Amino acid sequence: MTYDPLQALIAAGAVPANSFPPNSRYAGTPVKVHEGVAYLGRRLLPQPDRLGTLGEHAVVEGDRLDSLSARYLGDPELWWRIADGNPAAHPDELTATIGARLRITTQEGMPGVPDA
Repeated sequence: MTYDPLQALIAAGAVPANSFPPNSRYAGTPVKVHEGVAYLGRRLLPQPDRLGTLGEHAVVEGDRLDSLSARYLGDPELWWRIADGNPAAHPDELTATIGARLRITTQEGMPGVPDA
């Protein structure tokens, strides 16, 4: 294996492991290297039942995950947190059915609101 000074700096904590902002679903996901090519490690989805509930939302016409996350979480780029808390094969499925109930969840490890 060849010595890579950049990877040595990352391993030592002198250089961030990735450059994703804190509100990105990839923040904290490690950057790995294989045969000299850097790539993003796998992000494992949390189990929805391990996420605390902040509340629920009944889907209405025109709802989008980014607008819902802006409303409930204060940041449209946190749409992925709503997707993580509501299982679907594709995030657009979550707002496709009018009246569907979506859990608005915390990130893993944070408590929710009792009886939300």
